[in-house]
Amino acid sequence: MDRPVRIAVVGDVDERLVGELRQLPLTPEVRPLSSVVGDTELLMRFQPDVLLARLADDPSEDVGAVKLLQRLWPALAVGVLTDARGEVALAPVAKRLSAALVVHPGPAGQLAAAIEQLLHGGDRPRPELFVDLAHGLADEINNPLMFVSGHLQLLQAQLSAGGDADRCGQVQAALQGLTRIQAAVDRLRLLSEAADGPRRREQVDLAALLSRAVAARTPDMPNATVEMPEGAQVVDGDREQLALAISAIVEFADEVAAIAAHSHLELEATDGALRVRLLVGGQGLSTWRLPNTFEPFYPQRLVRGQSHGLGLFLAQTVVHGHHGQATARRQRDGTLQLDFLLPAMATAPSA
Repeated sequence: MDRPVRIAVVGDVDERLVGELRQLPLTPEVRPLSSVVGDTELLMRFQPDVLLARLADDPSEDVGAVKLLQRLWPALAVGVLTDARGEVALAPVAKRLSAALVVHPGPAGQLAAAIEQLLHGGDRPRPELFVDLAHGLADEINNPLMFVSGHLQLLQAQLSAGGDADRCGQVQAALQGLTRIQAAVDRLRLLSEAADGPRRREQVDLAALLSRAVAARTPDMPNATVEMPEGAQVVDGDREQLALAISAIVEFADEVAAIAAHSHLELEATDGALRVRLLVGGQGLSTWRLPNTFEPFYPQRLVRGQSHGLGLFLAQTVVHGHHGQATARRQRDGTLQLDFLLPAMATAPSA
Protein backbone atom coordinates (compact mmCIF):
# COMPACT_ATOMS: atom_id res chain seq x y z
CA MET A 1 0.00 0.00 0.00
CA ASP A 2 1.70 3.23 -1.16
CA ARG A 3 -0.16 5.63 1.11
CA PRO A 4 -0.35 5.19 4.89
CA VAL A 5 -3.08 2.99 6.30
CA ARG A 6 -6.07 5.19 7.18
CA ILE A 7 -8.02 4.51 10.35
CA ALA A 8 -11.19 6.38 11.33
CA VAL A 9 -12.08 6.29 15.03
CA VAL A 10 -15.69 7.24 15.56
CA GLY A 11 -17.71 7.91 18.67
CA ASP A 12 -17.02 8.59 22.34
CA VAL A 13 -13.61 6.92 22.69
CA ASP A 14 -10.71 7.15 25.09
CA GLU A 15 -8.13 9.64 23.74
CA ARG A 16 -5.41 7.12 24.58
CA LEU A 17 -6.74 4.86 21.82
CA VAL A 18 -6.05 7.48 19.14
CA GLY A 19 -2.55 7.99 20.55
CA GLU A 20 -1.81 4.27 20.63
CA LEU A 21 -2.97 3.87 17.04
CA ARG A 22 -0.74 6.73 15.88
CA GLN A 23 2.24 5.14 17.64
CA LEU A 24 1.92 1.84 15.78
CA PRO A 25 5.09 1.17 13.73
CA LEU A 26 3.13 1.26 10.47
CA THR A 27 2.40 4.95 11.30
CA PRO A 28 -1.23 4.96 10.14
CA GLU A 29 -3.14 8.15 9.46
CA VAL A 30 -5.74 8.29 12.24
CA ARG A 31 -8.75 10.60 12.24
CA PRO A 32 -11.15 10.83 15.21
CA LEU A 33 -14.78 11.67 14.36
CA SER A 34 -17.83 12.17 16.51
CA SER A 35 -20.54 10.07 14.90
CA VAL A 36 -21.01 7.49 12.15
CA VAL A 37 -24.40 9.03 11.34
CA GLY A 38 -23.40 12.70 11.49
CA ASP A 39 -19.96 12.33 9.87
CA THR A 40 -20.80 9.98 6.99
CA GLU A 41 -19.73 12.58 4.41
CA LEU A 42 -16.40 13.16 6.20
CA LEU A 43 -15.84 9.41 6.32
CA MET A 44 -16.42 9.09 2.61
CA ARG A 45 -13.93 11.89 1.89
CA PHE A 46 -11.33 10.39 4.23
CA GLN A 47 -11.74 6.92 2.67
CA PRO A 48 -10.48 4.90 5.66
CA ASP A 49 -9.14 1.38 5.32
CA VAL A 50 -10.39 0.62 8.85
CA LEU A 51 -13.38 2.01 10.71
CA LEU A 52 -13.32 1.66 14.49
CA ALA A 53 -16.72 2.64 15.87
CA ARG A 54 -17.91 3.10 19.42
CA LEU A 55 -21.64 2.61 18.95
CA ALA A 56 -24.29 4.62 20.75
CA ASP A 57 -26.33 3.08 23.58
CA ASP A 58 -29.11 2.60 21.04
CA PRO A 59 -27.00 1.35 18.12
CA SER A 60 -29.75 1.02 15.52
CA GLU A 61 -28.91 4.26 13.64
CA ASP A 62 -25.17 3.59 13.84
CA VAL A 63 -25.66 0.05 12.51
CA GLY A 64 -27.65 1.39 9.56
CA ALA A 65 -24.98 3.99 8.77
CA VAL A 66 -22.18 1.43 8.94
CA LYS A 67 -24.09 -0.94 6.64
CA LEU A 68 -24.52 1.90 4.17
CA LEU A 69 -20.76 2.57 4.20
CA GLN A 70 -20.08 -1.13 3.70
CA ARG A 71 -22.37 -1.24 0.66
CA LEU A 72 -20.74 1.86 -0.81
CA TRP A 73 -17.26 0.66 0.02
CA PRO A 74 -16.99 -3.16 0.22
CA ALA A 75 -13.26 -3.08 1.09
CA LEU A 76 -13.90 -1.19 4.34
CA ALA A 77 -12.86 -3.18 7.44
CA VAL A 78 -15.04 -2.48 10.49
CA GLY A 79 -14.26 -2.94 14.15
CA VAL A 80 -16.77 -2.37 16.95
CA LEU A 81 -15.05 -0.77 19.95
CA THR A 82 -15.92 -1.89 23.45
CA ASP A 83 -14.38 -2.43 26.83
CA ALA A 84 -14.23 -5.81 28.56
CA ARG A 85 -17.62 -5.27 30.21
CA GLY A 86 -19.47 -4.73 26.92
CA GLU A 87 -17.85 -7.52 24.95
CA VAL A 88 -20.66 -10.04 25.41
CA ALA A 89 -23.50 -7.56 24.85
CA LEU A 90 -22.01 -6.17 21.63
CA ALA A 91 -21.03 -9.50 20.09
CA PRO A 92 -24.40 -9.96 18.27
CA VAL A 93 -24.23 -6.39 16.90
CA ALA A 94 -20.71 -6.99 15.58
CA LYS A 95 -21.88 -10.23 13.97
CA ARG A 96 -24.71 -8.41 12.17
CA LEU A 97 -22.13 -6.04 10.72
CA SER A 98 -19.63 -8.79 9.90
CA ALA A 99 -17.31 -6.72 12.08
CA ALA A 100 -14.63 -7.59 14.63
CA LEU A 101 -14.94 -6.73 18.29
CA VAL A 102 -11.99 -4.57 19.36
CA VAL A 103 -11.57 -4.50 23.13
CA HIS A 104 -9.80 -1.43 24.51
CA PRO A 105 -8.02 -1.08 26.85
CA GLY A 106 -6.54 -4.57 26.63
CA PRO A 107 -3.32 -6.55 27.01
CA ALA A 108 -0.09 -5.43 25.34
CA GLY A 109 -0.17 -6.07 21.63
CA GLN A 110 -3.90 -6.72 21.39
CA LEU A 111 -4.64 -3.49 19.54
CA ALA A 112 -1.92 -4.10 16.91
CA ALA A 113 -3.18 -7.66 16.43
CA ALA A 114 -6.75 -6.45 15.95
CA ILE A 115 -5.72 -3.87 13.34
CA GLU A 116 -3.68 -6.45 11.43
CA GLN A 117 -6.56 -8.90 11.36
CA LEU A 118 -8.94 -6.19 10.16
CA LEU A 119 -6.55 -5.18 7.39
CA HIS A 120 -5.72 -8.65 6.16
CA GLY A 121 -9.01 -10.43 6.74
CA GLY A 122 -9.37 -14.14 7.38
CA ASP A 123 -11.34 -16.11 9.93
CA ARG A 124 -8.44 -16.71 12.30
CA PRO A 125 -9.45 -16.84 15.97
CA ARG A 126 -8.14 -14.09 18.19
CA PRO A 127 -4.44 -14.50 19.10
CA GLU A 128 -5.19 -14.74 22.81
CA LEU A 129 -7.01 -18.04 22.17
CA PHE A 130 -3.80 -19.51 20.76
CA VAL A 131 -1.85 -18.06 23.68
CA ASP A 132 -4.22 -19.65 26.20
CA LEU A 133 -3.87 -22.96 24.37
CA ALA A 134 -0.07 -22.72 24.47
CA HIS A 135 -0.13 -22.01 28.20
CA GLY A 136 -2.52 -24.88 28.86
CA LEU A 137 -0.45 -27.34 26.83
CA ALA A 138 2.71 -26.33 28.66
CA ASP A 139 1.08 -26.95 32.04
CA GLU A 140 -0.53 -30.19 30.84
CA ILE A 141 2.75 -31.66 29.57
CA ASN A 142 5.19 -30.35 32.14
CA ASN A 143 4.08 -32.31 35.24
CA PRO A 144 4.17 -35.81 33.70
CA LEU A 145 7.36 -34.83 31.87
CA MET A 146 9.09 -33.95 35.14
CA PHE A 147 7.79 -37.18 36.71
CA VAL A 148 9.21 -39.36 33.91
CA SER A 149 12.47 -37.42 33.82
CA GLY A 150 12.97 -37.90 37.56
CA HIS A 151 12.45 -41.65 37.35
CA LEU A 152 14.79 -41.98 34.37
CA GLN A 153 17.51 -40.05 36.18
CA LEU A 154 17.14 -42.33 39.19
CA LEU A 155 17.27 -45.42 36.94
CA GLN A 156 20.34 -44.06 35.19
CA ALA A 157 22.11 -43.58 38.52
CA GLN A 158 21.29 -47.16 39.58
CA LEU A 159 22.47 -48.63 36.27
CA SER A 160 25.64 -46.57 36.37
CA ALA A 161 26.41 -47.80 39.90
CA GLY A 162 25.81 -51.38 38.76
CA GLY A 163 28.13 -51.02 35.76
CA ASP A 164 25.42 -51.73 33.17
CA ALA A 165 26.82 -49.45 30.46
CA ASP A 166 24.51 -50.60 27.65
CA ARG A 167 21.26 -49.99 29.49
CA CYS A 168 22.68 -46.80 30.98
CA GLY A 169 23.29 -45.54 27.43
CA GLN A 170 19.70 -46.36 26.46
CA VAL A 171 18.39 -44.37 29.40
CA GLN A 172 20.68 -41.48 28.46
CA ALA A 173 19.21 -41.48 24.93
CA ALA A 174 15.71 -41.36 26.43
CA LEU A 175 16.72 -38.43 28.65
CA GLN A 176 18.03 -36.56 25.62
CA GLY A 177 14.64 -37.03 23.97
CA LEU A 178 12.95 -35.65 27.08
CA THR A 179 15.29 -32.65 26.94
CA ARG A 180 14.00 -31.84 23.47
CA ILE A 181 10.42 -32.16 24.71
CA GLN A 182 11.24 -29.88 27.64
CA ALA A 183 12.63 -27.30 25.22
CA ALA A 184 9.33 -27.36 23.31
CA VAL A 185 7.40 -26.95 26.57
CA ASP A 186 9.61 -24.02 27.57
CA ARG A 187 8.93 -22.41 24.19
CA LEU A 188 5.18 -22.76 24.76
CA ARG A 189 5.48 -21.21 28.21
CA LEU A 190 7.59 -18.32 26.98
CA LEU A 191 5.09 -17.74 24.17
CA SER A 192 2.27 -17.36 26.70
CA GLU A 193 4.40 -14.99 28.82
CA ALA A 194 5.41 -12.90 25.81
CA ALA A 195 1.75 -12.06 25.11
CA ASP A 196 1.76 -9.95 28.30
CA GLY A 197 4.69 -7.87 27.06
CA PRO A 198 8.31 -7.65 28.24
CA ARG A 199 9.03 -9.08 31.67
CA ARG A 200 12.01 -6.75 31.97
CA ARG A 201 13.24 -3.89 29.81
CA GLU A 202 16.68 -2.87 28.63
CA GLN A 203 18.30 -1.48 25.51
CA VAL A 204 18.64 -4.36 23.04
CA ASP A 205 20.64 -4.32 19.80
CA LEU A 206 18.62 -6.19 17.18
CA ALA A 207 21.61 -6.30 14.83
CA ALA A 208 23.61 -8.19 17.47
CA LEU A 209 20.73 -10.64 18.03
CA LEU A 210 20.41 -11.23 14.29
CA SER A 211 24.18 -11.74 13.92
CA ARG A 212 24.14 -14.25 16.77
CA ALA A 213 21.22 -16.18 15.26
CA VAL A 214 22.95 -16.27 11.87
CA ALA A 215 26.21 -17.49 13.43
CA ALA A 216 24.34 -20.34 15.14
CA ARG A 217 22.92 -21.70 11.86
CA THR A 218 23.79 -25.18 10.62
CA PRO A 219 26.72 -24.87 8.18
CA ASP A 220 26.71 -26.35 4.69
CA MET A 221 22.94 -25.97 4.38
CA PRO A 222 20.93 -23.81 1.94
CA ASN A 223 20.43 -20.83 4.26
CA ALA A 224 18.70 -17.52 3.64
CA THR A 225 20.77 -14.54 2.57
CA VAL A 226 21.01 -11.81 5.22
CA GLU A 227 21.50 -8.05 4.91
CA MET A 228 21.80 -5.58 7.78
CA PRO A 229 23.09 -2.05 8.32
CA GLU A 230 26.30 -1.17 10.12
CA GLY A 231 26.17 -0.24 13.77
CA ALA A 232 23.72 -0.93 16.58
CA GLN A 233 19.98 -1.06 15.89
CA VAL A 234 18.43 -0.49 19.29
CA VAL A 235 14.99 -1.20 20.73
CA ASP A 236 13.70 -1.11 24.29
CA GLY A 237 12.52 -4.54 25.36
CA ASP A 238 13.02 -7.99 26.82
CA ARG A 239 16.32 -9.42 25.57
CA GLU A 240 15.32 -13.08 26.00
CA GLN A 241 11.99 -12.68 24.23
CA LEU A 242 13.49 -10.68 21.36
CA ALA A 243 16.35 -13.17 20.94
CA LEU A 244 13.90 -16.05 20.60
CA ALA A 245 11.78 -14.09 18.13
CA ILE A 246 14.79 -13.27 15.93
CA SER A 247 16.01 -16.88 16.10
CA ALA A 248 12.56 -18.13 15.09
CA ILE A 249 12.50 -15.80 12.07
CA VAL A 250 15.97 -16.92 10.98
CA GLU A 251 15.05 -20.60 11.41
CA PHE A 252 11.95 -20.20 9.25
CA ALA A 253 13.87 -18.24 6.60
CA ASP A 254 16.47 -21.01 6.44
CA GLU A 255 13.88 -23.77 6.26
CA VAL A 256 12.19 -22.04 3.33
CA ALA A 257 15.58 -21.48 1.64
CA ALA A 258 15.93 -25.26 1.31
CA ILE A 259 12.84 -25.49 -0.92
CA ALA A 260 12.30 -21.99 -2.40
CA ALA A 261 13.93 -20.10 -5.22
CA HIS A 262 15.14 -17.46 -2.80
CA SER A 263 14.84 -16.50 0.85
CA HIS A 264 16.27 -13.16 1.96
CA LEU A 265 16.33 -11.48 5.38
CA GLU A 266 17.07 -7.82 5.95
CA LEU A 267 17.14 -5.56 8.98
CA GLU A 268 16.65 -1.86 8.35
CA ALA A 269 15.51 1.32 10.06
CA THR A 270 12.29 3.01 8.97
CA ASP A 271 10.60 6.14 10.32
CA GLY A 272 10.47 5.49 14.05
CA ALA A 273 10.83 1.71 13.79
CA LEU A 274 13.23 -1.12 13.09
CA ARG A 275 12.04 -3.68 10.57
CA VAL A 276 13.06 -7.27 10.02
CA ARG A 277 11.81 -8.21 6.55
CA LEU A 278 11.71 -11.69 5.05
CA LEU A 279 11.24 -12.03 1.29
CA VAL A 280 10.50 -15.53 -0.01
CA GLY A 281 9.90 -16.58 -3.60
CA GLY A 282 9.43 -19.99 -5.18
CA GLN A 283 7.18 -23.01 -5.48
CA GLY A 284 4.32 -23.50 -3.07
CA LEU A 285 3.69 -19.81 -2.41
CA SER A 286 0.81 -19.54 -4.86
CA THR A 287 -1.47 -21.40 -2.45
CA TRP A 288 -0.20 -19.59 0.66
CA ARG A 289 -3.09 -17.91 2.50
CA LEU A 290 -1.85 -14.60 3.87
CA PRO A 291 -4.39 -14.34 6.73
CA ASN A 292 -3.16 -17.70 8.06
CA THR A 293 0.55 -16.84 7.97
CA PHE A 294 1.03 -16.49 11.72
CA GLU A 295 -1.27 -19.30 12.80
CA PRO A 296 0.51 -22.00 14.81
CA PHE A 297 1.82 -24.73 12.48
CA TYR A 298 0.31 -23.22 9.30
CA PRO A 299 3.87 -22.59 7.93
CA GLN A 300 4.43 -26.35 7.94
CA ARG A 301 2.20 -26.58 4.89
CA LEU A 302 5.15 -25.09 3.05
CA VAL A 303 8.02 -26.58 5.06
CA ARG A 304 6.61 -30.00 5.93
CA GLY A 305 8.48 -32.13 8.41
CA GLN A 306 10.16 -29.19 10.14
CA SER A 307 9.97 -28.67 13.88
CA HIS A 308 9.39 -24.94 14.10
CA GLY A 309 5.67 -24.63 13.41
CA LEU A 310 5.30 -22.17 16.28
CA GLY A 311 8.15 -19.95 15.14
CA LEU A 312 6.26 -17.26 13.23
CA PHE A 313 3.48 -17.16 15.82
CA LEU A 314 6.09 -16.81 18.59
CA ALA A 315 7.79 -13.97 16.69
CA GLN A 316 4.46 -12.23 16.11
CA THR A 317 3.47 -12.59 19.77
CA VAL A 318 6.78 -11.11 20.97
CA VAL A 319 6.51 -8.22 18.49
CA HIS A 320 2.94 -7.46 19.52
CA GLY A 321 3.93 -7.57 23.18
CA HIS A 322 6.55 -4.90 22.43
CA HIS A 323 3.88 -2.67 20.78
CA GLY A 324 5.13 -3.59 17.32
CA GLN A 325 3.44 -5.11 14.30
CA ALA A 326 3.88 -8.23 12.20
CA THR A 327 2.40 -8.26 8.71
CA ALA A 328 2.28 -10.52 5.67
CA ARG A 329 1.86 -9.27 2.10
CA ARG A 330 2.26 -10.64 -1.40
CA GLN A 331 4.27 -8.61 -3.89
CA ARG A 332 3.24 -8.30 -7.53
CA ASP A 333 5.69 -11.00 -8.62
CA GLY A 334 4.22 -13.46 -6.09
CA THR A 335 6.99 -13.04 -3.50
CA LEU A 336 5.85 -13.46 0.10
CA GLN A 337 6.86 -10.48 2.26
CA LEU A 338 6.84 -10.78 6.06
CA ASP A 339 7.57 -7.65 8.08
CA PHE A 340 8.28 -7.50 11.81
CA LEU A 341 8.38 -3.90 13.06
CA LEU A 342 9.49 -2.72 16.50
CA PRO A 343 9.60 0.85 17.85
CA ALA A 344 13.19 2.11 17.62
CA MET A 345 15.27 3.95 20.20
CA ALA A 346 17.48 6.92 19.41
CA THR A 347 20.22 6.02 21.89
CA ALA A 348 22.95 3.40 21.63
CA PRO A 349 22.99 0.41 23.99
CA SER A 350 24.97 0.66 27.18
CA ALA A 351 28.20 -1.28 27.43
